[in-house]
Amino acid sequence: MPNVRDGDVTPQPRPAPVDGPGAACLRAARRPVARRVPRRLAVLPVGLLTLGLVVTPAAAAPSTDDVREARAGVARAQMSVAQLEVRLAELAASAESAEVVVQTAAEDYARTVADADAARARAADASGRAEHAAAEAEEARRRLVTFARQLARTGGSADVLEAALSADGFQDVARRTTVLDQVTGKADDAVQEYQAALLVAETMQRRSTDAAQAAGAAADAAADALAQAERAQTDADASLAAGRAERDGLITALAAARQTSAEVERARQDALDADRRARAEAAAQAQRLPAAGTAPAPGAPAPGGGSNGGGTGGTRPAAPAPAPAPAPAPAPAPAPAPAPAPAPAPAPAPAPAPAPAPSTPYGLGTGTSRGSAAAGAAAVAWAQSKVGLPYVYGGTGPDGYDCSGLTGGAWRAAGVGINRTSRDQYKQVLKISYDQLRPGDLVFWGDNPADPNSIYHVAMWVGGGQIVEASKPGVPLRVTSMRWSKTMPFAGRP
Repeated sequence: MPNVRDGDVTPQPRPAPVDGPGAACLRAARRPVARRVPRRLAVLPVGLLTLGLVVTPAAAAPSTDDVREARAGVARAQMSVAQLEVRLAELAASAESAEVVVQTAAEDYARTVADADAARARAADASGRAEHAAAEAEEARRRLVTFARQLARTGGSADVLEAALSADGFQDVARRTTVLDQVTGKADDAVQEYQAALLVAETMQRRSTDAAQAAGAAADAAADALAQAERAQTDADASLAAGRAERDGLITALAAARQTSAEVERARQDALDADRRARAEAAAQAQRLPAAGTAPAPGAPAPGGGSNGGGTGGTRPAAPAPAPAPAPAPAPAPAPAPAPAPAPAPAPAPAPAPAPAPSTPYGLGTGTSRGSAAAGAAAVAWAQSKVGLPYVYGGTGPDGYDCSGLTGGAWRAAGVGINRTSRDQYKQVLKISYDQLRPGDLVFWGDNPADPNSIYHVAMWVGGGQIVEASKPGVPLRVTSMRWSKTMPFAGRP
């Protein structure tokens, strides 16, 4: 049988077969031994494995360096999340800025279109005046010719008249007629009339030529401004697309950092953006619509561009307290000695400084208004009838409008003419505080509250916190909620 001592299982030589009665006994004796040996061998590795598990030393506790590194990793993750959120906020602000750039370019184009229209009108007027002056000069020449023929028939001298008729322009006429004193009566009148008519005709022709050139330059400027506005729109679209792609990537990274889904993180960021806008709107609205009881008194100076749009409550300096009354002079002594000189009376308190005059010609109460409340309601109804039409650069209808084209068309339909562009509309209309808004009034947005030339958008107040507007390319004319951020200090009443 195998030798299993000390784990030695080397097979031993098989004994010679045994015959006879002892063979069966021998085989019976061998069978149990052959079964026991493999069973022990099979159990042996399990025992050794169990022994190995028992004797393995326990895991070592994390070191101070391990703890420090883990904490640093958490801090890095938190910093990364914060940086991602900051970048998302920057992207939202960039999107708003891109829209302002487009609206500003559109308003610049509207300005150049208005300039070109005015230049064409001036050119047409100058051309008409030149034609009229030329006709007057021709009529004067004919009268002069007629008079010259009469002189010739009656034997008079027509030398001066012939000199005037053969002259080349007014200067030559004046040079050739230095002997006008030789001509009397009707001849003198005829020559002078012709001279005057010719001078007017030449002047009007120069003005017509200059006006035509100015109109051409204005048209070129309008074309350049349109191209710039279209480039601004293209750049803004590309910027917005890149921003959306970057935002999606940042949201995915935030979701991984927070171990959430991209959908959950996107909803969270949308809510953060909405909250950020709502807080900015609330702050701007509070500035433009002060608390009750703080409205400025009539005639008070308009608040500055960056100041609170409200009144003077809590902001105007109080008048200095009056100086105390002087103490009564002491009773005079009975001695006839002269009384001491009285103490000088205290200086009176300085009067409050007068309210400073507005530093801008576009303060509260400036401008003019010719429209009634009924006209404002009619203007709103007209503007609302255009809802759904497209925004068109420089559009004044009927198939599309820009922002000032819509407001101008609405008030024109109501019987009140206002300027063409939003900037000129703000300068023209009566400036009112926002708590006085009524349907038909105009609200303006600009980059610099103190500078009307920074205005880039105008809309019409509908009422109930709503406006009707032509906002920007790609967005149809619409009625929407009032936006308070970046509004000008005052609303306007045409």
